[in-house]
Amino acid sequence: MYNKMKLFTIFSILMGSISFKILAANDINSSQPFVGFYGSDPETLDYLYTYKHVDSRHFANFIDGLLEHDAYGNLVGAMATHWSSNEDASIWTFNLRQGAHWYTDEGIEYAEVTAHDFVTGLQHAADFQSQTLYLVQELIENLDDYVQGTVNFEEVGVTALDDYTLQYHLTAPAPYFPSLTTYSILLPVNQEFLESKGNGCQLGSPDFSACSFGSLSPDSILYNGAYILKNFTSKSVIEYEANPNYWDKSQVYIPSVKLIYAQQADPTTLFLAFDRGEIMAAPIDVNNPSIVAAAKKKYGDSIFVTDTNAAISFATFVFNRQQYHSPLNESVDISPKTEKQREDTKTAILNTNFRQGIQRAIDTAAINGQAVGEELKYTSLRNMLTQPSFVTTTENETYSQLVTKSLQALEPNLYPQEFTLEDGHMAYFDPELAQELMATARTQLEKEGVTFPVYLDVLVNGESEMHFRSAQALKQSIEEHLTDQVKINLIISTRHHFQAAKTAEQINTDLYFSSAWSPDYGDPKSYLDILDPDAGDLLKSFGLSRKVDETSEETSIKEHIGLKIFKCLKDKANLEVSNLDKRYAMYAEAEAYALNQAYFIPLYSSGGSYAISRIIPYTKSYSPYGLSEMKFKRMQLSSEIITATQRDQYHENWLEYRNKKH
Repeated sequence: MYNKMKLFTIFSILMGSISFKILAANDINSSQPFVGFYGSDPETLDYLYTYKHVDSRHFANFIDGLLEHDAYGNLVGAMATHWSSNEDASIWTFNLRQGAHWYTDEGIEYAEVTAHDFVTGLQHAADFQSQTLYLVQELIENLDDYVQGTVNFEEVGVTALDDYTLQYHLTAPAPYFPSLTTYSILLPVNQEFLESKGNGCQLGSPDFSACSFGSLSPDSILYNGAYILKNFTSKSVIEYEANPNYWDKSQVYIPSVKLIYAQQADPTTLFLAFDRGEIMAAPIDVNNPSIVAAAKKKYGDSIFVTDTNAAISFATFVFNRQQYHSPLNESVDISPKTEKQREDTKTAILNTNFRQGIQRAIDTAAINGQAVGEELKYTSLRNMLTQPSFVTTTENETYSQLVTKSLQALEPNLYPQEFTLEDGHMAYFDPELAQELMATARTQLEKEGVTFPVYLDVLVNGESEMHFRSAQALKQSIEEHLTDQVKINLIISTRHHFQAAKTAEQINTDLYFSSAWSPDYGDPKSYLDILDPDAGDLLKSFGLSRKVDETSEETSIKEHIGLKIFKCLKDKANLEVSNLDKRYAMYAEAEAYALNQAYFIPLYSSGGSYAISRIIPYTKSYSPYGLSEMKFKRMQLSSEIITATQRDQYHENWLEYRNKKH
């Protein structure tokens, strides 16, 4: 996402993810408010502009788009009741729900939600250069031309055929387009209300300084969602109330939400608040032995492991490093390497066997254990970019199985028949193979004048104890299993300098140990596009520029490491729209190629840590992408803490019903 490297708060992990009445009816508390903490103020309520999680976690509850997800992950209608496409999925038509309305922050009916509001929403997003515009700028017909100022918005491919019929014309077939409507860029806004918020809000004449739409005040937006913002007091409290006139109010069980500001809401603080009965759910900090002991003694039969999700954290190789000190200060974060060592490192990183050797030498469980503890260090391990079960074929074959087959066809010696990419184990870690690959790399690289050992700088945020410990585990693993072949220089930085690099040429590390991603819509394209050599979001982490800015050296590097081949595979997959099974298999081939090239080192997903909760599990919306999972809609609370036995039964029932639905 626009180099979006999304951040995930503890709250999004803990908010349960069906309504099975395993609890006695009187234990399901339909009048209990949700109380929790938040660590950062929202920055704007202009939901069509922002991409930040600190904003979207709130407005997801205030605004309904065309579609959303139910508790089983199915796309269901919100403002739309039906949707369809032409034969090649390049024109999509949505029939809107009649009788759904906009309401003010006082709950007063303002206007009916119509197809025109979705047209207005897209124009406002384009006018204000939305941070999520990249998702649709080149997908919706003439939208890029409008942004460039060469056509009027009337020529853009979004049309209200009438009040209740909305149509999108796309530049290319997109079978995943319905899933894209669950994201903020395609949300509606009422034009009359928008333009009442200042001259700068006028469609076609944007001016941030003269537009108060989405300012941090409850009356700055209208509401068509399940909740209405009633109070925002900066660095104090945020409160919602359920909209009594909401079109789907039978699915709203929590009457109000109260989030209390706590900038230092560490896991121990959250657990103690839960223990006092103040909040609904809390993590259990495995790095605080006294808290772990107290939790096990009091809540032993209710402690559970949170579900993993579609987000992934990984490390990336920097292929064209140009910076050897902080971009803010040349006397800070200085690389200890000599000029010859710098040249050797760059040459080595361009060698596929060298990267594969590093990949096979990393004990990812040891790294993950620094965050989730020894007992859970395998649970959230991820071995690929895309979530393994993100999509499935009509034969119920998971995407990870497709990628595994492609890897085995590509390099049968590296990926034997027992090889699997499923979560929860280390697919690549193999010290013996790491040494073989590095020996091959050494033979090749010494012919190019490289002197061993090769030194890799790894920049570390020293203000984060977990990041520091994880980097130490990385260093220990590589140096232990590639003795005298590779040495790691940990450069301990501050948060300020660690986050200072804004462009590719400012990256001051050889291994970028802080990348993360989560998908925006329900197609492998949402993951694999970040590797695109022309405009991918990971280019900065690779130390490479986008095509419009790349140098001749960068063009050569992209070709040398096979990114151009990857792009051909990825783009070919995107052209397949008539047969989704074939489309997924082709994307799997592209991902297998990228994994085998070892452009990045998959580490772990979000989740997979100990927690305790009064949220009834599997009642809220479930989705690996979009806004649905941020919603309090559908979520149910219990008067009692959920036991492990109850949780297991909920999960069993949820899986059974979900499998029937799929």
